[in-house]
Amino acid sequence: MHSVWLLLTGYVCDAFFSIMDLYFGILAGIWNVCVSWYSHADLVWLNMAFMSLFTIYMVLRLLPQLFYEKLSLDPDYNVDPEKTPPLMGLLCTLAFVAVFLQLIVIPVTVIFVYIEQNTHWLFSVVVWVFLLLVTILVMALMGFFGVPCLGRSYKMEQEVMDDELLSVLGRFNFRLDRIHLVHTFHVGRPTAWVLGCCCCLRLDIHDNLKFNRGLAVDDLPSTHVGSGLGEEELAAFVAHQLAHWKMRHVPKAVVLIHLILLIYLIIFSYASTLNTLYKAADFTDFYPQMIGYWLVYKYLLPPVHLIATWIVLYFLRHFEYHADSYTYHMGYGSPMKKALLKLFADSFVYPYIDHAYLMWHLTQPSTIQRILHLQQLENINLRVSMISLI
Repeated sequence: MHSVWLLLTGYVCDAFFSIMDLYFGILAGIWNVCVSWYSHADLVWLNMAFMSLFTIYMVLRLLPQLFYEKLSLDPDYNVDPEKTPPLMGLLCTLAFVAVFLQLIVIPVTVIFVYIEQNTHWLFSVVVWVFLLLVTILVMALMGFFGVPCLGRSYKMEQEVMDDELLSVLGRFNFRLDRIHLVHTFHVGRPTAWVLGCCCCLRLDIHDNLKFNRGLAVDDLPSTHVGSGLGEEELAAFVAHQLAHWKMRHVPKAVVLIHLILLIYLIIFSYASTLNTLYKAADFTDFYPQMIGYWLVYKYLLPPVHLIATWIVLYFLRHFEYHADSYTYHMGYGSPMKKALLKLFADSFVYPYIDHAYLMWHLTQPSTIQRILHLQQLENINLRVSMISLI
């Protein structure tokens, strides 16, 4: 409830400040201050000065929520002061963030203004192509190096792989020299991933996915003894992850997300040229070029973002169902159910998730939904609620 009230307060504060921005023309006032200070400067410098003040203003908008959390919520919910940062520490952090943002905002502003001054519509294409290339580069680097911030990875030798795992890898024709065991720095969500693209693929299996993390009982804390999957369940889970790779779910998700991103950028480019948008925020015919993107994002794109979010989350959840179906037809239906139940029991998560919340916020179906889906594949007469699949 602490998190819920904090989230609701954030929504209320953001709505309040957004209304004030439009009603009192606060953003236009910041621009007028910049113009009065640097009346003889060129447009690039004026945009830089405006974005510096704008980022400071956006940081200041967080203060009411911060004060409410520290002065009201934390005492009401008896939050241990030893486990949460103090108010003064957070205020100092916000001050540091306001200064640090200038190091990012200033060069980005110069680049964006320069590109837009030369070609407005090509600007969206340039940004989209750049983000697409960055995505491909990150995927390729993960294929070579994994995700180092999660833990240290070691190549698994064929001798330490059990027969069940080798059987799954053989059926998918996955290269055995591309299997890595990740010793996680912190015990997080047990999982396995197929990372990379094209020829630079690797399968990362987190050690907490294995039974007892693959260690002797004496080497584990008592709370971790018995956690993880047995050989058959681990093979089923890995088969599920390899099914994602086999059915190219990651490239499909990347294409879907970047297609929606391209639509976003096209809307940005078109809407940011409308004078009505700037007049609604109290700007005259002379306005900062960068503020158009904020106005479009804040006041025009939320409906588009709402629809796009539902579409992306819908497909991501159904990719899980497709991978489960593929795993079931390989003959791993029962071990996959056991794996889901075991991971569910290890995590101590509340068993039921509201369908409406899941529909708009989560990328994966709940454990119960996935088990029901597997049971429906076993028994075609088993009826499953359509809302649970949506």
